[in-house]
This record gives sequence, C-alpha cells and structure tokens, in this order.
Amino acid sequence: MTGLWVTCLGLAPTPAQGQEGPYAFSIRGGTTLPVGSFRDETEGWEGRAGRGTSLAMGFTFPLFRFVGGYLGFSQHKFGCDENVCPEGNSWVSTGFDVALRVVAGGGMVRPWVQGGVHTHRMEARIHGDAGPLSLNSEGGGGYEVGGGILIKVAERMSLSPGVRYGLGNVPISGHPNLGIRFLVFDLGLVAGF
Repeated sequence: MTGLWVTCLGLAPTPAQGQEGPYAFSIRGGTTLPVGSFRDETEGWEGRAGRGTSLAMGFTFPLFRFVGGYLGFSQHKFGCDENVCPEGNSWVSTGFDVALRVVAGGGMVRPWVQGGVHTHRMEARIHGDAGPLSLNSEGGGGYEVGGGILIKVAERMSLSPGVRYGLGNVPISGHPNLGIRFLVFDLGLVAGF
C-alpha cells in the first residue's frame, strides 16, 4: 500500500490535472465480501458471514496540492448464518468515513488511492431464547483502504470502479466484540464542481 501511495504522489503534478474539479461528489454501489468469519471459530457466536451489498456516497475537497480530503457515508450488508439470524436477515454496518485521497495523472484514465478511518454501527436480528432479538452495536471503528481508476465520461464526470479493504472492531453488549474484515468491490459515478 505504501508503494502505491508513493507512486501516485510522484505521478500527480497538480490538483487540477487529477481531479474532476476542486470539489467532487461520488455515489457508489457494489458487493461486500467478508474475509473469513467475523470472529475466530473458537470464540465466535455469530456463525459465518456471507456476501452482501454496499452503498456509499462521499464528498472530496482539496487539502494540499494533489492530496484531497474525503468525507463519506456508507452502508455495508453481509449475509448472516441462518443458525444465528432468522432467514433472510443480514448484518448491516452503517458508518462514516474520513480519509485522504490521491488521484494521479491527468488523462482519460487515472488511478486513485484512498485510506482513512471508518466508523461501524452494526445491527442484526438474531435468534433469541424467546424469539428474534434485535442487536445494535455500541459504536465501533476501524479503517478502510482502497484504490481504483477514474474513467472520464464527460468534462467533469467519471466512472470509478474500485476495491476497498475494511477492518473494524465492533462492541455488542452481552456478546464478544465482532472483529469484521471485508472487501468491497464497487462502481462509482463521480461528478466535479
């Protein structure tokens, strides 16, 4: 990851060449894939997590030369083991992102990398002794890092396929913490102004 950051820093000569504009808004949608279970098999109570969906939106603004700031909101859903959750229910993580973002180059196709902190508020409905039980985490945090490319489709608009890796620690009252690790594969639409 450090090598990718250094490469992008060296390729991005000015902010105007790399970004859609001084400020940009993006909306993204895709797939989440858990990396292993959310807890160690010997300690886990949550069963196996599965594939789900991801939706995100964010705002990029200039910080220093070619480095931008990113503020965003996202919701990641994960499939929940039917032995833990009533059929059809998912783990849902909702959170905010604060990150640094670098876009390299000024052509029609430009690489980007991003990394920062991510909050997690996890919710689920699980089987309880007296029927389904709603769980809500007491906050939680972690980080997300990722990258992708911007493909220019208009003067100030790009499509942006990308992949991100996230890791978090989510405390839930009465249960061991969830140690979530996941990948997000998504596609975004980025508009500059």
